[in-house]
Amino acid sequence: MRCSGKAVGLIVLVLLSLAGCTAREGARVPTGATIVPTENALVLPPPGGPEVLNVVERRFGNAVEQDVNLHTSASTPGQNYLRATFFGPTGAGLDQKTAAYSAVRASEMMREAGRAIPGVPLTQSPYFLQNNYGPFGYAFGRRGSDACLYAWQQIRPPESQRSPLRSYGTIQVRLRHCATDATENELLSIVYGYTISGTIIGDPSWNPYGAPPAVDAGLGRTGSPIYRTEVQSDQAPALERPRRAIVTAPVRATTAVEKPEVTRQPVVAPLPLPQPGGSLQSPPGSGAAGTVVVPPPTCAPEAGTACP
Repeated sequence: MRCSGKAVGLIVLVLLSLAGCTAREGARVPTGATIVPTENALVLPPPGGPEVLNVVERRFGNAVEQDVNLHTSASTPGQNYLRATFFGPTGAGLDQKTAAYSAVRASEMMREAGRAIPGVPLTQSPYFLQNNYGPFGYAFGRRGSDACLYAWQQIRPPESQRSPLRSYGTIQVRLRHCATDATENELLSIVYGYTISGTIIGDPSWNPYGAPPAVDAGLGRTGSPIYRTEVQSDQAPALERPRRAIVTAPVRATTAVEKPEVTRQPVVAPLPLPQPGGSLQSPPGSGAAGTVVVPPPTCAPEAGTACP
């Protein structure tokens, strides 16, 4: 069967129109990773740093994952980041691939840490630590003057409180951070201070935090005073205690031994001593020269009297 030229042209036009309908406009990243504004970050570092560079988001059929890339000044290869993965109904289409779920086990976390910070000997911390969202673990190591930390945390309610229809939400957080001349506690402060700002909207059953804690039984009761507290460190508040003012006398720096001042008494000149014959003689050692002549008293003769 032969087709005429008009029929062939019509078939070509139909195929081109179908191709135009199925094609999408613009270039797209096939992996599904997009850069979103910083205000749309699901998790943020503590106030004061480290600085956020950008936020890369990946959407899956069962999760939303974000890498909050942080400022890096260390010479250790790799990018610092704070990663958050929200498992739950994301509203993505059925054609989206599924995010892999990694159980939080020590062996698996150390393999993750080795891939995130290659070439740095990391040691897992043996201590049980908690932040505002629950327990977390971490590994720490040094490479030259760089200090590196890889921390992990999973936030979800206890198994007795979750089911496929209630409180099934899960959040996983990872921190990779290397800094020059930093201490272990300085890097840990990021784990203690980060904030989860995102949630899955439209599903009240998605609750990774579990039931809220009960109110303190002593709240509002007599005999249960509550004192004002003063934060003395970044992690532990302490009870405010009354302070006694201590007055300290100022210390004057001297370069030589000072001699106590001697109070000089005023010099009183001795009185002249009377001498025979009506003259006054200055006492010896007084420094006065000569004699003082005292004139005789005036005398007016009266009746029956005689002047001496």
